Amino acid sequence: MVDNSFLALKDQLASMLGADESADLPPVDQNRLEICINQAYRECYNPVDGKRPMWAQKYFTLSFDREQAGADLPAEVTSVDKIPELVGEGPLSPMTGPEAEIKIRSIFAWDFRASSGRGLNFPHYKENEPEVDRPIWYYLDNRDQGTDQQVIPRFYLYPIPDKAYTVELYANVIPSNLSLDEDTPRIPADLVWDIMFPIAQAKLLSDPRYNGANKEFILRMADEARKRLRTLVTPQKHKGSLRLTRRVGW
Repeated sequence: MVDNSFLALKDQLASMLGADESADLPPVDQNRLEICINQAYRECYNPVDGKRPMWAQKYFTLSFDREQAGADLPAEVTSVDKIPELVGEGPLSPMTGPEAEIKIRSIFAWDFRASSGRGLNFPHYKENEPEVDRPIWYYLDNRDQGTDQQVIPRFYLYPIPDKAYTVELYANVIPSNLSLDEDTPRIPADLVWDIMFPIAQAKLLSDPRYNGANKEFILRMADEARKRLRTLVTPQKHKGSLRLTRRVGW
């Protein structure tokens, strides 16, 4: 069985710095190896081209009480994927943000015009109180509310729930750092060595002490790994409905 542990990755990467094992390197270099491996791990979940693989998604349920407009998602969440479902009611439609909510509950009142009669008309709006009803829309907001110590994605519903509801959703996440020697990356099959490790090697090339003559080869292998990662966006390749047609002659 292939050893996909954090320690195995560090030991293999240590050879680029002339060591047989990561333990032979000084602590500062061991930390550098760990940083490169975790950078490559995160890139497997959040590629530069934005085409996330399906394993980068995680299932969540959120419970909302009556008149509870928002709920916090874990800090590992970066965005919500696909269509969240209001359990027992149906799908939720996306809003662009809290500003869109303000527009929805605002109505046109009148046009303001300067007393001189010159200039443009300026529309005046009246803002209503938030509606309390069955939620139809959702939006995410991760702006600092003044006391946040980390970026917290918050999931909001509108109208404000008129009773208790449950929301089911899939969200794109960033994985926790590998830290213990026995930790293993959560990616499919043997992609740890075929995709993640070549990317980690390319990231280590920025270390000024690496003076190997194979830099171009390492960069080319990392590029091939990223191309292969693009082919793994979804495990289901056949999409669309299966249509059966009558044979000619019947």
